[in-house]
Amino acid sequence: MPEKRSVRIGFESRQEDGGQRLQLEGELYRMRAGWTLVYREPPDESGAAAANTLVIEGGELRLRRRGQMRLEQRFRLGEALAGELETPYGRHEVKAFTSSLTVRLEEFSGTVEWEYELRMQDQPVGSFGIRLDIQEA
Repeated sequence: MPEKRSVRIGFESRQEDGGQRLQLEGELYRMRAGWTLVYREPPDESGAAAANTLVIEGGELRLRRRGQMRLEQRFRLGEALAGELETPYGRHEVKAFTSSLTVRLEEFSGTVEWEYELRMQDQPVGSFGIRLDIQEA
């Protein structure tokens, strides 16, 4: 059975036209082969919140986001991996090329950070960066 702890998360997202910083709460699970982080983002301008699950395992991240937009995406350093984005306008194939990926987690604290180029239906969407600073609550 996985070991679970409540955590505080400093969430930072960066993109070409700006970014955001949030303080979030979540749960971090120590799994046999890695970690799973579950956290919620606060409601956006439209009032929609998002629930996120990030699986960290074997040099790969798997992000599942559930909100007004739904995303299933994997990230692995130096690779372009396929994913799926669902918006109110329909479902789209996406691909993320991960140019940087760092995971430093020990004893339910640490940092997960990655940068990637996103393409949707073979067209560039933009460059993004995510940093999660995780501390046991």
